[in-house]
Amino acid sequence: MIEKEKIEVIQNSDKRKNLQLRVDKGLIEMFLKMTPEERVRSNDNTIQALVELRNGFKKQKTSSF
Repeated sequence: MIEKEKIEVIQNSDKRKNLQLRVDKGLIEMFLKMTPEERVRSNDNTIQALVELRNGFKKQKTSSF
């Protein structure tokens, strides 16, 4: 490992130690109120939205050339 890379790794690990974890308790509460089927459906909808966004980005990227 190059000396510069070692410094960057150390700096990145220091940044991670200083990160404060923030939890959206309302979101957790909302999911706990859902049935397992509703949670799976919500997860599926999120995955579908991400796939559509990724495909749209790829399409935009290829059509701009």
